[in-house]
Amino acid sequence: MELSITILTRRKNGSIGRREETKTCEAFRIGRDTKDELFLSDHRIPYNLATLRPGEDGFFIEAESDHDLRLNEKIVQKAHVNIGDIIGIGPYELRLVEPEDGIDLAVTVELIHPVGDDVEELLSRSNLSINNTGFSKRALSWTLGLSILVLFLVLPILDGTYNVFRSPVPTQNEENQANTMFTKNEVTFDFSWHTGEVMDAHKFFANDCEACHTKPFIMVEDQACLTCHQETHAHFDVLQFTNPDLNSTRCASCHTDHQGPEPLRASQQALCSDCHTNLEAKAEGTKLINASDFGLNHPQFKPTVWVDTSAGKQARISLDETPKENSNLKFPHDVHLIAERMRNPSTGKQQQLDCASCHVPDMSKQFFKPVNMEEHCGDCHVLSFDPNKPERVVPHASAATVQREVKEYFSDLALSGNIDEKAAPASLRRRPGSQLTKTQRLEALEWANEKTEQATKYLFSASQCGVCHQLQRKSDKTADYRVEPVRVTNIWQPLSVFNHEAHADASCKSCHAAEQSSTSSDVLLPKIESCRDCHGGQLTSDKIPSTCISCHIFHNDKLTLMSPTTGQK
Repeated sequence: MELSITILTRRKNGSIGRREETKTCEAFRIGRDTKDELFLSDHRIPYNLATLRPGEDGFFIEAESDHDLRLNEKIVQKAHVNIGDIIGIGPYELRLVEPEDGIDLAVTVELIHPVGDDVEELLSRSNLSINNTGFSKRALSWTLGLSILVLFLVLPILDGTYNVFRSPVPTQNEENQANTMFTKNEVTFDFSWHTGEVMDAHKFFANDCEACHTKPFIMVEDQACLTCHQETHAHFDVLQFTNPDLNSTRCASCHTDHQGPEPLRASQQALCSDCHTNLEAKAEGTKLINASDFGLNHPQFKPTVWVDTSAGKQARISLDETPKENSNLKFPHDVHLIAERMRNPSTGKQQQLDCASCHVPDMSKQFFKPVNMEEHCGDCHVLSFDPNKPERVVPHASAATVQREVKEYFSDLALSGNIDEKAAPASLRRRPGSQLTKTQRLEALEWANEKTEQATKYLFSASQCGVCHQLQRKSDKTADYRVEPVRVTNIWQPLSVFNHEAHADASCKSCHAAEQSSTSSDVLLPKIESCRDCHGGQLTSDKIPSTCISCHIFHNDKLTLMSPTTGQK
């Protein structure tokens, strides 16, 4: 949000001085910490006093720890605030005023109760000074400065470079012990430079500091990381987006070492919002929409759907536009979830289906296996074609395979004989093994072709394959049947990560309105508002704090590898 802070100062002549500054922040922090948006140096103010953040119903202020605030002369620890409210902060008074255009929040700050002359009076009565120690300020400064220089610069360099103060090389048994970056029970002068334990993955070269720290007193450069991590992919297309500011972020800005055995990855959303708050300024021509906070500033979800299956074309469409998927598949979810409409042909009993009847998690537990006709549909949708032998079915395959299967079946019957069908020619109702004359063979072939055409028309009718599939027929010839290819989206949002297992405590219908869906073209994904019922941005206090990397991955496997020579991202 855009924040305007105006500091008011009352002069002795009665006039009021004004010093105004504008800041961009996610939350308005108040206290004596220099990192706070409103830094108050008065010693009567705690380091972290309170935080004022935007919400759906305006602004909300909350005191940190057990501190108190005064809102319109009432003691509170947290409350909703509006324009015109006066918040007492120790000796200061903070007032919310009407913001100008382009400003989300405007406040004025005034010191109401100055410290007075108490501090000066105490200092005047004090007899303690540096002169009483026998050292002059100059001598004491030089002594301390040289001591620091020798202890923390000269001696560590001598010890680390020339091993001046180190013990002899350890034995093999000592080398096989846990790597602690220095010999056991030995404290060296360069110990003051050690920032902490190396992560487990880096301990095999923990004593080789130069592997990462290639230049003295220079932070670890990306080239050092990419020397080993050569399979790391870029974050964006470096050929399309050439702004040098995009390459200013170092690997170590997110991946820090010397913080313990487990690898650490920075999760602050500010690392992403620095660029994504105003993408056009750094990535001109990008199709991505600005985002800085999941709860306050994030675009609507844009799933990837099939828009033209014949051309193999997919598109990302916002859920606000109610996208429709052209999958060439017919499937009404609502009908299949009504027990009275579902009857198993083999048992004759009603069968209650639920989401898990068809949607089975894969090994990752994040996504689902593709729906399989034989496994999930075949119990009810039986592909039989001969009423005399209902147990005989065709495979769920291409139109050509189905037609060949049917033709081979009836051809075999015609040649074998013993057909129990009154309408069949007498030559086909003969005893098995009898020899056929040429005329009888022609009769058998004609009968087989006729039965094949009848069965094929039945299979490719609206009551069989046409129940689920889009069918095409160029002419009256049976061989011209064609089933339009089915394209069903497997991963709706490939630019994000969603773990279904982590949400297993929620019911499917709390997010997916399958019971109200009558066509397979419906995209049954929840909008962002549904996720915001539980999730908020990093600084939220009444929901699950969720940063960018909760759902997004920085390194994109579909892009080129990062360059070890340039460190391009």
